[in-house]
Amino acid sequence: MSGSLIINARHRLAWHQRLFSDATTALMWGAWLWLWYPLLKAPAWPADLGARLYPVLMKLLASGSPENLPRSVVALVGTSSTLLVWSKLPARKASAAGSLTVRDYARHFALPEQAIQAGRRAPVCVVRHDEHGRIVQVEPRAPLGQVRAASAA
Repeated sequence: MSGSLIINARHRLAWHQRLFSDATTALMWGAWLWLWYPLLKAPAWPADLGARLYPVLMKLLASGSPENLPRSVVALVGTSSTLLVWSKLPARKASAAGSLTVRDYARHFALPEQAIQAGRRAPVCVVRHDEHGRIVQVEPRAPLGQVRAASAA
């Protein structure tokens, strides 16, 4: 087995099926490129403007007032610095003071502490529930591979 997720069974197809497959693939690639044509044509847009580009840019720059430029710079620098400081803050971690002990779990579920501890230590643990969804039993088990190996020995 090659391990590839792509199934390539072209050698099993008849010649007319391969031809149809190749033709539809080429058609779909053509449709895909046709959909991208406006974006591929976009870099030619500034060249089409030619000499008109410079006056258009000057008009756009002149439409902003000189009082807005410092405010824009402050907003840009402020936003960037806030994001940088935010990224350097340590992540909030849950405190261990609020965690429950095994005794608390045993009391809440009305189970023996030893059963909960054995379930925590076991690699596989089956938790049985009653018809109301309450935990009634914790059953630690060995992994399936270890059970088969022990029974074969």
